[in-house]
Amino acid sequence: MAQYGFSTDGKTIVSDFSSEVKDRTFLITGPSEGGIGAETAISLAHASPATIILVGRTISKIQSTIDAIKTIDPSVRTIFIPVELSSLSSVRTAANKILSDSSIPKIDVMINNAAIMACPYSLSEDGYELQFATNYLSHFLLTNLLMPKLILSPSPRVVNVSSMGHEFSGVLPDPGFNSGASYSPWVAYGQSKTGNILFTVNINRKLKSKGVKSFALHPGSIVSGLQKYIDEESRQAALARLASSGRAPPERKTLQQGCSTTLRAALDPNLKQEEQYYDNCQPSAAQPWALDPKEADRVWALSEEMVGQKFEY
Repeated sequence: MAQYGFSTDGKTIVSDFSSEVKDRTFLITGPSEGGIGAETAISLAHASPATIILVGRTISKIQSTIDAIKTIDPSVRTIFIPVELSSLSSVRTAANKILSDSSIPKIDVMINNAAIMACPYSLSEDGYELQFATNYLSHFLLTNLLMPKLILSPSPRVVNVSSMGHEFSGVLPDPGFNSGASYSPWVAYGQSKTGNILFTVNINRKLKSKGVKSFALHPGSIVSGLQKYIDEESRQAALARLASSGRAPPERKTLQQGCSTTLRAALDPNLKQEEQYYDNCQPSAAQPWALDPKEADRVWALSEEMVGQKFEY
């Protein structure tokens, strides 16, 4: 719908596609207070979903989201699943809790939203660069582990929240930056966000026959906890990278505006599967390296090696 754009808010999308929300089950990673994941969940509550599964680090950061959902509609079932996305064993534990829960017969929409941005060099529990592990690899594993419940939905969908930051880098041959020796916070963020888009590309290729659709998106520039590592020097470095590619500094969005593209990607039944990347609620052009099927296959194989498990469909 052409009327959607920069200023569209999430509740408008939910209202317009309320039939795609009612009685369905949604899973959202990273729904902490004050972020677009929380705003996405709260917006969905206005249209009577059956269940919202909230996957995050600690209940203390998510309780306010649960409370807001219950205030809007006490009948919406919320399930909190603890996870530490920098730990593959924690991701597996979370997936097993969901798979073994008979009260969750299926997942209709999975929204991979959680992220960190431009942090100092650090390693995950499994020894991988932290942004790649948290933003991309954990979601690759969690989504594939939960695929048995996703494909039980009549119209399953996977939404990968990426970023215009994917323009900073493709997925490097060595995503670990030579054990940190060549580390750049923004390049690391960029490769993780490219990973999110490449994941969408391969979900659409590998699982189309099972009815799964996937979309990736740039939510916009929103003030949230995502900026915890951003000081003035880091901000200027990011702006310089944007300027070098001819981009102006992004205009800030509200949280409601920031969750609207996620919600259109999650709900609109008329989206074309070949239009895989969205910005300002509309199809948009991602960098070629983020849409290349051969690159998607390379990163899928790399990811299987890193998580120690193959996923074939």
